[in-house]
Amino acid sequence: MCAHELRRAPLDGVERPVCSRCGFVLYANPASASCAVVVAGRDVCLVKRKIEPYRGHWTLPAGFQEYHESPAQAAIREAREECGLEVEILTLLDVMYTTDDARKRANLNVYLCRPIGGELCAGDDAEATAFFSIDHLPDSIGFQNNQKILNDLRERASNAAALDRLVAKN
Repeated sequence: MCAHELRRAPLDGVERPVCSRCGFVLYANPASASCAVVVAGRDVCLVKRKIEPYRGHWTLPAGFQEYHESPAQAAIREAREECGLEVEILTLLDVMYTTDDARKRANLNVYLCRPIGGELCAGDDAEATAFFSIDHLPDSIGFQNNQKILNDLRERASNAAALDRLVAKN
């Protein structure tokens, strides 16, 4: 705040950057991000990343929340930007704390969505986008949270009608 040097000092049991002049504390806070789990029947939409981290891996459409939007609006925007689909949010599936993105840790809001328009096409930061059967996903899934989300989705869908019931009740 005063442009003086920050030094690491213990505060509340954690080493933090603290200004040696004015006492300003630079807290490292997680970002907010959203994920769109877009399902059509037993198929889920994945995006093959063209950028790091996890370049060349398949992931769910997701990204950091913009300042002017809600977490739900961020999920809708990410689905449109990354895979060309307009989606309707059906329900919030989970809120997860993610730690495997070197850019920033985040609280990830995971929304179950269904496509309602648009045309499936890869966005600027994607090599490809496609729907995959929840039973036959590609091997190269990026991000630990995506692996967990897809495993949870597969478990819900293990009973043939479970995923349909989840989508239908919303």
